[in-house]
Amino acid sequence: MPGDGGVRHTVRAWLNARLAGCKKGMGLTVITSDMVSTVFASRECGLLLGDAREVLRTLADDSVDCTVTSPPYYSGRRHVGDTIHEIGSERTVEEYVEALASVGREVYRVTRPTGSYWLNLDDKCERKEWLGIPWRVAFAMREIGWKIRSEVIWHKPRRVRSVAKDRLTPAHELFFHFVKSKDAYYDMDAIREPSSPPIWGKNGLAKAPGGSVPTDVWTIQIEDSTSPENPYAVFPEALVELPIRATCPRGGTVLDPFVGSGTTAVVALRLGRKAIGIDASADCLAFTKKRILEFGGQRATSRQAPFNHAVKVSHGRMR
Repeated sequence: MPGDGGVRHTVRAWLNARLAGCKKGMGLTVITSDMVSTVFASRECGLLLGDAREVLRTLADDSVDCTVTSPPYYSGRRHVGDTIHEIGSERTVEEYVEALASVGREVYRVTRPTGSYWLNLDDKCERKEWLGIPWRVAFAMREIGWKIRSEVIWHKPRRVRSVAKDRLTPAHELFFHFVKSKDAYYDMDAIREPSSPPIWGKNGLAKAPGGSVPTDVWTIQIEDSTSPENPYAVFPEALVELPIRATCPRGGTVLDPFVGSGTTAVVALRLGRKAIGIDASADCLAFTKKRILEFGGQRATSRQAPFNHAVKVSHGRMR
């Protein structure tokens, strides 16, 4: 996103441009006011309510530096409500993979040529067989044009005890790093593991010895929610921090199309980046807004300047 207008101004410009484009002809995407709506907007952060596949269509091409997300796991059952088809509630794993591919196509469009897409995926065992969901999705992303830069194993040391008698206890998830080009932005120095203590002089840091490059196996504990106000699954901040440090420049924009409890947005803001969060759950976004306001030292009841438009993506004529 352009750095001089702020997230609020830029998203408003995106929506105005989409409206102007729709007026040029019939049968194009039309934006109306009851599916995609703005929950929160500031110069550094925007939270949008709606299905990720629809909301992403309102964002401008080549406007995001880095996406870090963990979509709902495949379960075959609904989560939000009987009338809402949330990703994860598909009847078959093939439909689930295609749903994530549809998100991946839009993320590809909105990502800058030097941008990255970090996607956390878990597998599911049915009838004593793993479905291979993570790699099915990864190959679908390759068909879109994404290049697999890294396959990270997220090792979870405090795992859920397995009751299975004929297979090992799962203790990891996969975290794929996709890029659009071989020249993708990557700041390795921002994530090196220190090999020796820094040397301090009279004027501050005098020498910071180079450290080692992190491996693709990350041991990060699951963050259990201890607050009764947060019934949502918590994305570990440590899992989000390294991708943002490495693949989003300071002042750049981080996107999470399944923002959930808001960890990606909060970490992005803490690290000096802008953030855009999308979710189909108004409750999740309300909780995320509260976390963001608390991070910024504001009360959750603080008055926030709204976007000019609450939007919907549908098909037909401009009304």
